[in-house]
Amino acid sequence: MADISDNLATMGLERHSISGRARWLGLTAAASGMFLTSLDITVNVALPDITESFGTDAVTIQWIIIFYVGGSTAMQLGLGGAADALGLKRMFIAGLAAYTVAVTAIGFADSLALVFGLRVFQAVGNGLLIALAPALATRLFPPDFRGRALGIMAALGTLGMITGSLGGGVLVDAFGWRAIFLARAPLCIAAIVFSMAFLRVPGDSGRGGGFDLRGALAQLVAIGALILLLSLGGRNGWTEPYVPALGVVSICGFWSFALFERRAKRPLLDVSMLRNRTLTLALAASMLAFIATFVNWFVLPFFVVDALGASASVWGALLLTMTLATALASPLGGWLSDLARPAYTMTAALAVSILALAFMSRLDGGASVGTVALCLLAVGAGAGLFQSSNANLVMGSAPSDRLGMGGGVMGLARGLGTVFSVAIMGAAMSARESARALTASEDDAFILAFQDTYRIAAAVGVGALALSIAAIRYSRSR
Repeated sequence: MADISDNLATMGLERHSISGRARWLGLTAAASGMFLTSLDITVNVALPDITESFGTDAVTIQWIIIFYVGGSTAMQLGLGGAADALGLKRMFIAGLAAYTVAVTAIGFADSLALVFGLRVFQAVGNGLLIALAPALATRLFPPDFRGRALGIMAALGTLGMITGSLGGGVLVDAFGWRAIFLARAPLCIAAIVFSMAFLRVPGDSGRGGGFDLRGALAQLVAIGALILLLSLGGRNGWTEPYVPALGVVSICGFWSFALFERRAKRPLLDVSMLRNRTLTLALAASMLAFIATFVNWFVLPFFVVDALGASASVWGALLLTMTLATALASPLGGWLSDLARPAYTMTAALAVSILALAFMSRLDGGASVGTVALCLLAVGAGAGLFQSSNANLVMGSAPSDRLGMGGGVMGLARGLGTVFSVAIMGAAMSARESARALTASEDDAFILAFQDTYRIAAAVGVGALALSIAAIRYSRSR
């Protein structure tokens, strides 16, 4: 206990060794990384143009997304551990540099295979930025302001999604798909220069020589194989021979990871941190929450465009409504989680999202766009409240010298939630539509399957709510 007290005291002195201005400049630098990662939403807009440019098909081009999201998720924990060993600022700038090189090179790539490879390299930069931005905010601000700092950072990062949603289509129409990558290069360079000049992270020398490389590679194989299993199984069928083969590879990877971690002098994953039941419940709730709410990104567009007959621009406006609500609610969630235990805000946020999902499960072809907008407003607000309060709880539980690990674990939970959502909810939508088609017309079958899928999403959200309520109970007992 004495060591912990000394550590906390040292952290307090380190934080007070920099001015308030330096803290806010540092938070701006961290938010710039989140802003850049959010801009990748423009790739979704450019997929048709990329497909035509390389003369390929829609199924093949989806690997641009899979390689990026899957690679970033699989590398989160290892990259966070590397930052703890080598220094948060050093690795954050390295992440910005990798991201810059990747987007610039993709803009000039002359083959689809090269684009795929560069997307994996971009995922390295993306993984570092996602893991280290919350670690930097936590390092810069005292515990009683941590939630607000994380919330403000998340709100600024969400502006990237808004910018991408508004500007992506304009760039593609005017200059082609390469513009959405090349246009990011000046912003990346500005973020690097700003971070090098103004990002000060006291006590951030890195612990040096303590990075568990074998463990990082093992978990990369384990999680990467799992993501490929879910992606390929959901797209091509679960009976394909490579699906169980990937399952075996994933199991072996997790087994190797556990073995390496037990033998490592400085394990990649601090098991003592995971013994905190409040934290593990918060991470599990986060993954379930992302499984439940990410359905709005890949199922709802078909309902809005096909069932309601709305245009793509209307769908873009609806997405803007949701992201704006998230941006506005994130600082509020951080502030509330500073006032009381973060689990309270998490629970209230999940309740809002679940009610919205449950209401959406009753929508039919006669629903109005305004009704959908109100539902997405509620989902976005719930997401903003949840993400900042959840980040406050997770980062507040991480040891002061393992903040990269804390950011990596949080990013891993959220990344897996999105991957699982596409696999589980996509499969549920397909299965329910086939089942409903036996007794209903094609249009009615789609509506009924949509409603069934949102009921499943709401049920998953209830599971996240139960975990969050349990986190309140355990946090009270501490």
